[in-house]
Amino acid sequence: MVRIAICDDDEKETGMAEEVVKECCRREQKICECRAYSSSKALLYEVEEGEYFDILLLDIEMPELDGMALTGEIKRYLPDALVIFVTSYEKYVFKAFEMQPFRFVPKKCREEMLPAAVTEAMRLAFDRDGKYYVAENQRMLEKIPLRSITYIWHQEKYAYIEKTNGEHTKVRRTLRQVYKGLPQEDFIWMDRRCIVNLSQIARIDGEELILTDGTRLNVSRDRLTELKNRVREYWMEKEGLR
Repeated sequence: MVRIAICDDDEKETGMAEEVVKECCRREQKICECRAYSSSKALLYEVEEGEYFDILLLDIEMPELDGMALTGEIKRYLPDALVIFVTSYEKYVFKAFEMQPFRFVPKKCREEMLPAAVTEAMRLAFDRDGKYYVAENQRMLEKIPLRSITYIWHQEKYAYIEKTNGEHTKVRRTLRQVYKGLPQEDFIWMDRRCIVNLSQIARIDGEELILTDGTRLNVSRDRLTELKNRVREYWMEKEGLR
């Protein structure tokens, strides 16, 4: 099940967005839980207390915390959440993209743009849902959601699975053994000692790969062109950036 949060200080706007979400769920025949908030601080508080959301529909101009500030705070807890900004003020569009939203929808274009944005976000969220890597050693068995894996590296006899919450899981496996247990369309070899989750790549800057959590990984020159091409293809196919 995909969980969606809507936040707009205008309750009429919140209700309209909620109806769009419900209609998209009916049309896609998907089960979603949708929660509406008129206060950005109320939404942030619940996320801080452990609430999880796959998709966030946020107004940008709100009292207390605006949509961009709210996104920055929420991403500390939900780095994989898909954010759709819905706003009357198109002047924010370039600033908003610093937060790496999934979509930006001007309210004047809401009727034609919002259903498509919500539908695409839902499809991506459901595609992510239910995919796991099972990590196992003599003392431990762990089911790790693929979306929570940032990268995997190897040292001596162990592979270290780094996760979005800042923790890692250590398994006595070669990287090749770990890679065989992953959907290979979603992961790429950065070099012979490191595998990266394509969904966690924010950008490539020079010879550095920057992940969504701010982690920086060095890329060898001979791998750079192939990596750029693969990331570009992934963004176009999986993230809908066409």
